[in-house]
Amino acid sequence: MKIKSLAIIAVSTVLLFAGISVAGANPIAIHDAAAPSVAAAVPPPRRGPQAPQPTRGPAAPQIQAIRMQCGVGQVNNVDPIVMPGMPAMSHYHQFFGNTSTNENTTVASLLANRTTTCSNRADFSAYWAPQLWQGSTAIAPTNMTVLYAKTVTSAVVAHPAGLVLIAGNAKAVEAQDLAIVSWYCGNNVQNASATPQVCTRNQDLVGLIRFPECWNGKDLDSINHKDHVTYAVNGVCAAGTVALPQLQMHIHYPAQADVSTLAMSSGSIYSLHADFMNGWNQRAFVNQVAQRLR
Repeated sequence: MKIKSLAIIAVSTVLLFAGISVAGANPIAIHDAAAPSVAAAVPPPRRGPQAPQPTRGPAAPQIQAIRMQCGVGQVNNVDPIVMPGMPAMSHYHQFFGNTSTNENTTVASLLANRTTTCSNRADFSAYWAPQLWQGSTAIAPTNMTVLYAKTVTSAVVAHPAGLVLIAGNAKAVEAQDLAIVSWYCGNNVQNASATPQVCTRNQDLVGLIRFPECWNGKDLDSINHKDHVTYAVNGVCAAGTVALPQLQMHIHYPAQADVSTLAMSSGSIYSLHADFMNGWNQRAFVNQVAQRLR
């Protein structure tokens, strides 16, 4: 989905801790949680030569955001949103956040297994994205920066407990909208491009995925995992929707001297995408959003 503009970031962090849940949203099915699977050997994904494209990212004004760092978690070929209860059926994903995430993960299991790689210990959510490959070698990220940014002109509320989100197109074979999926070097997000850039040795290569920030106000998920949310247009959510902070996943990788053969485990380098399952301590999350994103 094309959108006219989305603000990009400068940020600050506040960490608050407590716990309740938000009522009023339709529940999603609960599956019994199983122990995390062990990563197996991975075959190289489909790939083809890709050249960095000209940079054309929008300007980045100063905006309000909640920021945290998440360490690297498990790697596994499972997807608890798209293929729940189906081990070894998905392309390989790099997980962040809740360390119990596997093919059987639900919101209930996230809250029952409160261990996380994220710096905010009130966030037990699960975050994941496909693995990055250089030829036949998987490139492990160094960490991930997570932002919850105020990108709309109206007031925002915290994501409801149990909300499920997917951003980006796992089947893309050409450039996606830069306001949704992009790559940049170091902190230079204003010069984002559709494909990875050659960064200097002191800069990370960063893959950025921005999630929809307008919720239909009732459904925690939808059949295609996207129809219950939309992107804002010119900082405004559509009538009848609820404005949320925009979740942004900035995945940091070591700089690569050769970006021409980079690919995702889902296929083309263009197929970068990401998934989120909200397992926050909801009171802490609500408090953060209310205090920081006015």
